[in-house]
Parts: sequence; structure tokens; C-alpha cells
Amino acid sequence: MKKTLNVFVGIAFIAVLASFSPFGGEGFTLHVNNKLLAENYFTSKSTTPRVSLGALADNDQISIAYNECGKIGSDRTLTLKDESGKALKEWKFSDSPKVAAPMNIMAKEILSFKKTDQKTFTLIYTSKAVPNRLLATLSLGSEAQASSKN
Repeated sequence: MKKTLNVFVGIAFIAVLASFSPFGGEGFTLHVNNKLLAENYFTSKSTTPRVSLGALADNDQISIAYNECGKIGSDRTLTLKDESGKALKEWKFSDSPKVAAPMNIMAKEILSFKKTDQKTFTLIYTSKAVPNRLLATLSLGSEAQASSKN
């Protein structure tokens, strides 16, 4: 009986320690030309980062690395939506064995929407395990670039 109690206490102790572990969890980073613009870890207190892309050139590269609890997702897509939620552009990415395999987009693919009256868009991540995760609000205006780390 005492041995069973010790095993139970040990398992409970490990579970409590694991709940404070920085490993796992969901989050993403957004880089432009290898410069970090936004980083967010999804918790109950996290807020959606707002990122200004107004100063980008057409040939700049936007890279998003999404971490699904320490794994790379399968059937990954990124969707750019307008303020009313209408999908404007969708990118599909192949599965990868790399844990932090980035999803790369050329800036010109997003900047092409700068010609519209709308200046704010949302970027949505979807995979087989994660349906419709709001990553960031993207602004094509000229305000300063912001990053968030939650």
C-alpha cells in the first residue's frame, strides 16, 4: 500500500512539474528576412500580435514557424482574410519532418492587397490538428512594426 502511495505521489509531482515546463504548447514566430517581428505563445492571457508590413519590399520573405506542442503540423495552410472574414489568399505547405519548418511567403503576395481600400488583414493558421488559429493582425499602413511575446 505504501509503495502504491509513493508511486502515486511521484506521478502527481511529475505532472505538476510538467505543467510549468516551457516545452510543448502552441506558438509561432513571424520573421521578415530573418528578422523577428512577432512571437506569440497561445495561453489564456495571450493577445493577437499586430504587425505592420507597410515598409516591406516585394522581394522580402515572410517566414512563419508554427509549433504544435513540439511537433510540426500536417496539412498546413495559411489564409489571409480581410476585415469581414473573407479569404483573400491561401497558401498550402507540404509536410516536413523538421520541428520548426517555416512556411515562407513572398511579401509581394500580401502587398498586392495594398491597392484595396482595406489596410488591415488577419493571418490564420490551419493544420490537421489545429483548425483556424488566428496568428496575427497584419497592417499594410505605415505604423511602426510591433512584436508580441506572450
